[in-house]
Amino acid sequence: MPLHAIEIILTRTVSGVELKTARQVSGMPMASSHDGKSIAVLVSAQDEEHAIKKVWRRLEDSLPIDVLCTLFPGPDGMLRMSIPFAPAVRKRMRSCARAAGKSTEEFLSGAIRDALARDRATEAGRQDCALNFLLHKCAWGDTSLSVTDRIAVSRLPLSLENLVRRISISGTRVTFTDESGPLASLLSERELTEIENTLADKQHHGDDAHR
Repeated sequence: MPLHAIEIILTRTVSGVELKTARQVSGMPMASSHDGKSIAVLVSAQDEEHAIKKVWRRLEDSLPIDVLCTLFPGPDGMLRMSIPFAPAVRKRMRSCARAAGKSTEEFLSGAIRDALARDRATEAGRQDCALNFLLHKCAWGDTSLSVTDRIAVSRLPLSLENLVRRISISGTRVTFTDESGPLASLLSERELTEIENTLADKQHHGDDAHR
């Protein structure tokens, strides 16, 4: 039978003695990560699902397992993950799956996809709120902005404040666009100073050339 590589995410760091015992109990080759918080194990099984079940069966009582996950995508390009649930939670999931006319696996996969979609929508909403705050609360209405206008970063929403600080540290820039193309950029003060100094040097050398 083919070999499958399964990653075991642990609830805590395991010792060398625990790892040795797990090897002896399971009879499967395994190697621990450098921090001892995960283990890669090779499992002989007909497919990924049977490999994961085999790991649970042989190691559930020997290691503090949190999550099992395939290290490489399967034929469908997807990774397989196995998460232990309390009996009451499993019973509730089966009940919900039957009510929806789905298998437990299909129901759980759909629930995870929906949760991820909601999370992405929530994050997009937070970003929109942050930009609206910046544009409408910090721009002083319809008054024109001058080159000396300053906005305290502490007044910004946390997500936007973090973005500004990341740009300040990394020196990268963020460009705002619409269908017509780039409109404006958010760049660090360091990069702006370098640009201004470069322009000043070019202008200075140009003035010298005309003398």
